[in-house]
Amino acid sequence: MAVINGYVSEDTKNVFNRGGEVVVMETQFEVAAADTDASIYRLFKVNGNMIPVQIEINCDTITGATDYDLGLYETLENGGAVKDADILMDGVNISGGKAMGSEQNGLSSLAIDAIGDQIFSLAGDDQAAPEMEYDLALTANTVGTGSGTVAVRAIFVKSA
Repeated sequence: MAVINGYVSEDTKNVFNRGGEVVVMETQFEVAAADTDASIYRLFKVNGNMIPVQIEINCDTITGATDYDLGLYETLENGGAVKDADILMDGVNISGGKAMGSEQNGLSSLAIDAIGDQIFSLAGDDQAAPEMEYDLALTANTVGTGSGTVAVRAIFVKSA
């Protein structure tokens, strides 16, 4: 066996081995009993150069809320089209609620080799202009028949 003594990656996507500027976002909103399937709850505008580090979702019990995705869309100002609706979280059942300490991981569908990727790359784009933004959104494929509060906290590292 060889003893390893070196950096684990020379890959430029791991440029933040020395740390970076942290951006924290949080919001909460109400899912109404009258909301319909395919509702898109736009949470935050995020710069294309940001790297998602942690996203936590808490919520009340929402009857029938059995299929929620978390992904990326163009901003409404740019047409609002879907980029990848479930790149971060796919098909999650939140009907039982998610209490503090039992958060839903909003990055549960992120592939291991995509950890450290910037938002523009996760959205399927080749590069990001400095002003490029995306909407981080929860899509309710099966919104449910109940109502309740959803809270989201997200941590990103800001890239140059």
